[in-house]
Amino acid sequence: MSDSALKIGDTATVTLQFSEAVTGFSSDADVTVQNGSLATMTSSDNITWTGTFTPSSDVEDATNVMSLATSYTDTAGNAGPSATTDNYEVDTIRPTVAAFTMSDTALISGETSTVTLQFSEAVASFSSDDDITVQNGSLATMTSSDNITWTGTFTPTSDVEDATNVLTLATTYTDTAGNAPASTSVSDNYEIDTIAPTMTI
Repeated sequence: MSDSALKIGDTATVTLQFSEAVTGFSSDADVTVQNGSLATMTSSDNITWTGTFTPSSDVEDATNVMSLATSYTDTAGNAGPSATTDNYEVDTIRPTVAAFTMSDTALISGETSTVTLQFSEAVASFSSDDDITVQNGSLATMTSSDNITWTGTFTPTSDVEDATNVLTLATTYTDTAGNAPASTSVSDNYEIDTIAPTMTI
């Protein structure tokens, strides 16, 4: 297979080469495929056959092979042996956000809030500095020990009173296979009141 680690949008060219010309071979009947589909394989000499493998949607499986049955023969009628491809991995599940929370959603002067972002699986190329848009405050760089659960501290902006604010996560990160999320995600709403009261006499 031209690609043994397949993600969303990937295909792989499958090449099957026999030792000599075969007859009665049909990839549709003679090749068993796991977690995907194999287009009918073709050949110009009945020795080397090629076809395109497309992985199934919404699958994450690190252990897959294609198996060749023994129902084909050479041109003299001798049956051939069975065979399997090398292992290939399929990951066609997009990462999602399991939780996007703040420890305090009503902030006044002097307060901060711990932001927790939990993904459905480990992510790659994620940076809170680049991937999260913050309203009326600043978010310290989020860190993680497993690339799944990330935390950081939000500090509200001074002299602001706004009851409608969210943090917005972009779609620029991927899972470790390279799959991007389907859509943006937002935190729960948080309120900010960092304007001190005044009085006149």
